[in-house]
Amino acid sequence: MAAPTGADYDAIVIGAGLGGLSAGACLARGGKRVLLVERQAGVGGNAHAFTRGPYTFDPAIHVTAHGYNIEFFDFYFDALGVRDKIELIPAHTLMSVDVCGDRFQFPIGTQPLVDALEDYFPGSGAGEFIRVAAAATTESQQPPPRVALRDLEEAMKALPTLFKYRTATVQEVLDEYVSDERAAAVCAGQWPYMGLPPSRLSFMAYAGALMASCDPGPQYVRGSFQRLADTIAGAITDSGGEILTDTEVTRILVEDGKVTGVELGGEQVERAPIVISNADARLTFERLVGEEHLTERYLKRLRRMTPSISAFLLYSAATIDPALHGIDHETMVYRHWDHDETWNDVLAGRPGGTWLSIPTMHDPALAPPGEHIVIYTSLMPYDIGEPWEDASERITEEMLDQVEALMPGYRESITHVGTATPTTFESATLAHQGAIYGWENVPTQTVPKRLDFHTPIEGLWLAGHWTHPGTGSVRCLLSGAQTVAAINGIYDPRELLGTLASAAA
Repeated sequence: MAAPTGADYDAIVIGAGLGGLSAGACLARGGKRVLLVERQAGVGGNAHAFTRGPYTFDPAIHVTAHGYNIEFFDFYFDALGVRDKIELIPAHTLMSVDVCGDRFQFPIGTQPLVDALEDYFPGSGAGEFIRVAAAATTESQQPPPRVALRDLEEAMKALPTLFKYRTATVQEVLDEYVSDERAAAVCAGQWPYMGLPPSRLSFMAYAGALMASCDPGPQYVRGSFQRLADTIAGAITDSGGEILTDTEVTRILVEDGKVTGVELGGEQVERAPIVISNADARLTFERLVGEEHLTERYLKRLRRMTPSISAFLLYSAATIDPALHGIDHETMVYRHWDHDETWNDVLAGRPGGTWLSIPTMHDPALAPPGEHIVIYTSLMPYDIGEPWEDASERITEEMLDQVEALMPGYRESITHVGTATPTTFESATLAHQGAIYGWENVPTQTVPKRLDFHTPIEGLWLAGHWTHPGTGSVRCLLSGAQTVAAINGIYDPRELLGTLASAAA
């Protein structure tokens, strides 16, 4: 364990996932003395890439987005002073959805997507579903109205779509607007990115994720998403902050209801009046803080909340050319038109809720010339009723067969193959049973019903996908900025980022 350079800090951040990195960078850029502690050997969390020979693999984040009609990375990189240190590669399409061999390509842009869906399914109402998703997302991006109860009617008039669908599932909105079951299945085709089928998934969470990808379109980070994590880490150290890796926080110290610092490795104590946890929320409160420091009301709420599902990943490299098979950079793959049937497959430990990611279609340097990185992901429960050492081979073969069906000749062209199970994610992140999305994205656990970044313990804050605004790489980055903004008494994180950018200029 490396020794920190000083005795006391303004803030200590636990976990170098994107939320923790973002919080640390915003604090350090604002002149605070920051210590970020990460138990793994490197920064990034789910964005921590790994290499196998000449191949570079992103473990969980395969594509990102600026945010719906918002060039988020532009003002975010300006705020951190790193605009010239990272390159984003725009994708040429949004994605494809393949259902039982029928393939539907989603173009970039709201109106092009509406037009494409109406061409695929004339008169189905599919285009109207996208328009409603766009309206709901636009309204959700407005600063929350701080109104008294007597003014609620005015707020509802100003944000009608948001108020109407804030507790709806995707399926409920599809049932209202889309008359064709096949069209509805395709409209909901991106649901595995959020970890739940349309019948259970929050419409607001899904709409935000879909539209964030739609305009101005998906982005890749040249060199893998590790470059994004490393760049933000550089913003911390360049501003005088410190990062400790291979170091585990074993206790968050609380005295008289206030945070006083953290314990490292069971012995070393570092002091700070502010601690931000990017770790699993249950781990944060039940193990690092201790239930004795929490109210019974807060504990009940914490125990009511349900973590998300995990995943099984097939990492491979192959000499096959995906373009010859009409494969997109991101392809959602289904063997049933009924997404609940797919979900039943998942719960039974069979590959389902799957998507194919081929980042080398935009960044060829991740593999040797003439080869492609081929990543196939399936949602997967932690407990499938059999040991993972027994199940892995079966699931791997099923997934290889599914990719072969999409790209005949894939199996014989493989040059590397590896896998990751839910236990892999649990070991890497300590997330409950390898949860990859924080809390489940049901309507009762999405904004504003996710755990707030402000906790009942003075000086203890949350960042990452266990808090606002939720699941996804951009949301995790925004959560770090949002938490630091709140610490500084700033209502809108965009104001904080603007202030940091102006100070740097």
